[in-house]
Amino acid sequence: MPLTALLHCNDLYMTQSLAGIDGYAKGWVIAILRDRHIVWRTCGIHDLESELKDLDVIGIDIPIHLVKKGWRTCDLEAKTAMGKAGSRVFMTPPKAVLELGFATPNDEVQALSVELTGKGVSRQAMALAERVLAVNALLPDSRLYEVFPELVFAALDGAVLPSKKTATGAGARMRALDPWLTTLGTSCALLMKQCPKDVPVDDALDAIAALAGALRISNGVAHRWPTRGNVPTIWA
Repeated sequence: MPLTALLHCNDLYMTQSLAGIDGYAKGWVIAILRDRHIVWRTCGIHDLESELKDLDVIGIDIPIHLVKKGWRTCDLEAKTAMGKAGSRVFMTPPKAVLELGFATPNDEVQALSVELTGKGVSRQAMALAERVLAVNALLPDSRLYEVFPELVFAALDGAVLPSKKTATGAGARMRALDPWLTTLGTSCALLMKQCPKDVPVDDALDAIAALAGALRISNGVAHRWPTRGNVPTIWA
């Protein structure tokens, strides 16, 4: 997508504070854009609320707005949008399943998941339960948008990128972000140097992509799945 579609209104740089958030092992990594400068913050899983007080639009890579039964339409549509890389989409189980927590015996978790969705749930999904519930406890908050970095990168580059766990994938993500970042007088390489040392490269890149998603939302050029309705929505 052309750079102008991302930077539709430069005045936003001066009037709004935007953030992109991704999870990492110790909690959350936050990329904040204010006055044309990007700075980093990190915090624990349950310490996010205090970090959001001075922000206007927040893109976060975590499921928000949970359902009571079945699968979220936004997850199913995002999986389709990702094509052959659809397995990268996190299928969010109903709230009651997540509330059982990772420590609950797996047989009990799977039984409730099958009852509510017709299918089981991955242990990887349950490992994120505490994190998902912590963010959803902050709702309602009109500043919070669920952003999927993989679809942001696809929007910026024009195609779904290789796995972020590979050197090729990391390089492709930096290439997709740099045209925008250079307008701010920075680059992915420089931002990586400034990022807290305990944050992995892929999580830092996802936070910047979530920030780009927040900017796209503010500019009115973001895509959303599903395309309309007051329902759980993924943005990019």
